[in-house]
Order: sequence, then structure tokens, then C-alpha cells
Amino acid sequence: MKPFSHRPLPCMNLSSHAVAGTLVVLTLVGCSSTSNEYQAPPPPEVTTAKPVLQTLTIFIEENGETEAVEQADVRARVGGFVQGISFAPGQLVEKDQELYKIEPDTYQANRNAADATVQAAEAAIQVSEASLASALASVQKAENDLKRERQLEASNAGSQASLDAALAARDSSQAEAKAAEANIEADKAKLLQAKAQLAQAELDLEYTIVRAPIDGRVSKTEIKLGNLVQVGSTLASVVDQRTIFANFSISDRKLLELVEARPETEEPADSPEDWSKIPVYLQRDGDSTQWMSGNLDYVDQRGIDQRTGTFGLRAVFDNEDGKLLPGMFVIIRLPVRQIENAVLIPERAIVRNQTGSYLMLVDGDNQIEQREISVGQTLDGWALVRDGLEADETFVLDGLQRARPGSKVSPTITELSTEDSPMLKAAIDSSVDDAPPTETED
Repeated sequence: MKPFSHRPLPCMNLSSHAVAGTLVVLTLVGCSSTSNEYQAPPPPEVTTAKPVLQTLTIFIEENGETEAVEQADVRARVGGFVQGISFAPGQLVEKDQELYKIEPDTYQANRNAADATVQAAEAAIQVSEASLASALASVQKAENDLKRERQLEASNAGSQASLDAALAARDSSQAEAKAAEANIEADKAKLLQAKAQLAQAELDLEYTIVRAPIDGRVSKTEIKLGNLVQVGSTLASVVDQRTIFANFSISDRKLLELVEARPETEEPADSPEDWSKIPVYLQRDGDSTQWMSGNLDYVDQRGIDQRTGTFGLRAVFDNEDGKLLPGMFVIIRLPVRQIENAVLIPERAIVRNQTGSYLMLVDGDNQIEQREISVGQTLDGWALVRDGLEADETFVLDGLQRARPGSKVSPTITELSTEDSPMLKAAIDSSVDDAPPTETED
């Protein structure tokens, strides 16, 4: 369609009877030789860039859930009324720090009674030992008397009755000695029992002070001051969140990739030390940039779950800053291989529709070309381009709505960098002795 143009009006010869004002207006408007043709607008402005080339680590990505490394319930080990609570909810406590005090009066009385029983048992043993000593003396006297009577009988100076009496006295004294020995053993058994009761009473008295089982932060109390607690009642919980586990599973196919990526070490194959060489990265659900680094801590020794076809793993992360809480859903990434000279572009430059993924390229004449590309893994807002883009080609980064295939644009080029992308930087930093296998991106 031809652009519309205004034709100049033809000049008019006015008679002498025309009004002077009208003559001036017609002369200025109708006799002008200047044309008013349509002027095309300038090309739209867009921001363009070239891709970034660098070594890129390919990751296995799965969802996981965090778990406290140490968590212990604070339970009452004796029953009674709570006399004191020595902490505030959320307070950081140390192992064996006092948390609760249960009324100790009954347990103090039981301890005193048990101690008295021990002392009585010790006294009974002393009495039995004295009886044994007396019995042994009687045995010795009876033995001497019997010996003398036998000598008299041998010389026909004694009587049979005297001999029989001496023999009976000897046997009786021996029986009394054995009874004294038995009494001592019985008293010693009672002493052991009394000491056991004393130890239990002292332990119960000690348990009236409820202490923290581990280091960590204590939860709110489940039992209020003055309430009666039973043996085994849960009073609170202590959680150590300075390190955090993340539990997750991978498919059997991805497990093979992970096994191949495992760095060679001198440790026995499949040992915890061997698996711990594999780095793991964690991102909280909802975060877009921040990643935490850790290591594999445990792999399921039962192997692949036949019901689900998955393999369970666990990673451990430092959590001194407290950014992770038990029970959080997280994203887990494990490096499996590296690609050299990977072509990376920001994800926002990609146009996606039902037919595929496209880039708007800008040629040397600043003309737009729409080209289909093959996109690989995405990391931190960046996408790996596997096919369809060369390292020296320029694409539209911002202003895609103004870039039409076949039209021209006014580009402003910007230089891209991945320095502010934690995962891409972590991927570069991981290319050390323990780095996963490397491949070249064609």
C-alpha cells in the first residue's frame, strides 16, 4: 500500500474585487510548494548480548526434606509436682543444663530411709561376724575337749559317756559356726540389696532435676509450673539445628549417573567416606538465587526400593546461620558431569511456545531473525543452549515485544557475566581434583 500524500493546491488568479485578507491567506496556503509526505518511524530500540562461554556442571535435581541432626525429648523420669522451670522457649541450652525441678521431698526421704537400711545391714554383718568368731572359738574348745577325752579313753582313764559328750559338743559348735557363716552371707545379701535401693533412691532424687539431654534450642514447655507430672511425661524438646540433614531420593537411572560421577578415592567402594566426597547443593523452596553447599552423608544400605524404583540418600549441611529448619521442603542438586565451553544465555531471552524454544537474533544489518534452539539444563536464571546458537552471535535480551522477524532494530549491546550467579560460580569452583567427569559441548 502506497503511503498517502498531500498534493499541493493549484495556484489561483484572484480578481481585483477579492478581499485583501482572503488574498493573503490563499497565497500562503494554496501556493506553497512544500510537500507533507509520510515519514517512517525509526527502528525500535532493543538490548542485545552475546552468550557466555564457560565450563558448566550438569546436576541431578530432586526435592528433599530437612531433618534435625539431633533432637531429643525432655521427659520426666520421676513423678511429682513441678517446682521450677529454668528456661525460656527457644533458648539455647547446653547438655546437662537444668531445665525443670520436680518436688524432691519424697525422694529425699526415700534416700534417707535407704541409707539407714544400708547402715543397719552393715551393723547386722558386724554382729554376724562376731557370732561367727564366737562360734569358731567354741569349735576350737570342743576340738580340744574331744582330743583330751580320746586320749583318756586310750589310757582307760576316761568314760565312753564323756567321750560321746565331747563329740556332741564338737559337732554342735561346728554347726553353730556354719550358721554364723550363713548369717553373714545373708546379711551381706541384704546389704547389697540395701545399697541398690540407696542407689535407686539417690538416682530418683537426682532425677528431680530435669536436665537438657543434648545441646540445642529448647521448645516451649508442655507442662506448666505447679502441675503434676508422671514418669515418662514429655516436658519439652531440645533440637540441635547447627547442622541439618536433607533426605531425598533419586531414580535408579540417575543413580547410575551419580555412581559414574563419584570421584576416585582410596576409600573402599560404597563406603560412607567414599560417598561423602560428592558435593551437594541445597536451595530453600521459594528462593531463586541462594544455594548452600554440603556433602552426602548416607545412602540407603537396603538398595533401590522396588516399589518406587528410587534410591534414598541423605546430605548434611552446616546451619550455623539458622537459615534451615527441620521439616522444610528444599531443592537438592548433585553434580554429575561438566561441559566445557557451554553456551549460556539468560532464560528471559528465550521465547517459548507450543512448537518449541526460540531466540531473536540480530544480524550485521540489525535485522531480526527468529531461530529455534535446543535448551538444556537451567541454573540460576541461566539456560544451557545445546544447539541453535553460536558463541559469536548476537540475540535480543530485552525488548522482545518490539523485535519482529524480518524487521530492523536499533540495538544496544550489553556484556553478560555469571559472576553473580551462585550455582554457576559453584559449578566453576567445583572443577578441582574432586570434579565430576568432563565432556565437550559440540
